[in-house]
Amino acid sequence: MDVDNDPLDQNLLRQFNCLCTTDKENLVKGLRELIGDQLTESAAVFFLEMNDWNMHRAVGTYFDVNNEGAIPSMSLVRDENSENVLQLPPNLRFTKSWEVKNNGRIKWPPGCTLQFNGGDSISVYTSLPTTTLEPGCTMTLSTDFITPSKPGSYQSKWRMMLPTGTYFGDTIWTLVQVEDNDSFQNELSRQLVESINLGSPMQDQPNALNPFSTSQQNQPTNQDTDTQSNMESDIL
Repeated sequence: MDVDNDPLDQNLLRQFNCLCTTDKENLVKGLRELIGDQLTESAAVFFLEMNDWNMHRAVGTYFDVNNEGAIPSMSLVRDENSENVLQLPPNLRFTKSWEVKNNGRIKWPPGCTLQFNGGDSISVYTSLPTTTLEPGCTMTLSTDFITPSKPGSYQSKWRMMLPTGTYFGDTIWTLVQVEDNDSFQNELSRQLVESINLGSPMQDQPNALNPFSTSQQNQPTNQDTDTQSNMESDIL
């Protein structure tokens, strides 16, 4: 980017053109004054380090990254529990993973993170560093959560963020329903019983309970047996 063509205040341009200090704190302060309050201290350090602490190039990189139409893109490809609320017991540590894709036209720059962006803070970490990602490529992002000790519904919101603090891409949600231990054990027991019943063969029923069975029809009744015995006695 040609900074001279950017409509910045010419007085500010002259100031930082004359800025020859090698003090990194002053460079960070000067870059933040030039860009504005939206540039955090950590982001200023990032842009300066990327450009070997050269103020001119750091400003150019910042505006290149934040130009309209130059913001990276991200789409959520797969969430293992995207359609279901996780039903878990209290105080359980678990790992959640998402597959994401760079569905834009530019590469993700270094320093992007998956950032906690709102909702309930139930994760072990609030920021997950990522690598650069070329357009059309995918990656898997994973982080750990701990269910709260109190039963209830919880939701955690996450978004991708540039080093400048600008968010981009789809919003990622983690939805958790924390059950008390008794309810959770009862639910597990119920599911186990149902799975056993569904997988068990039907028990054989006695023929006496089935009047239409072949063996039952062919078997003589007690009355017929007694009559036949009496007839045999008379003959004898």
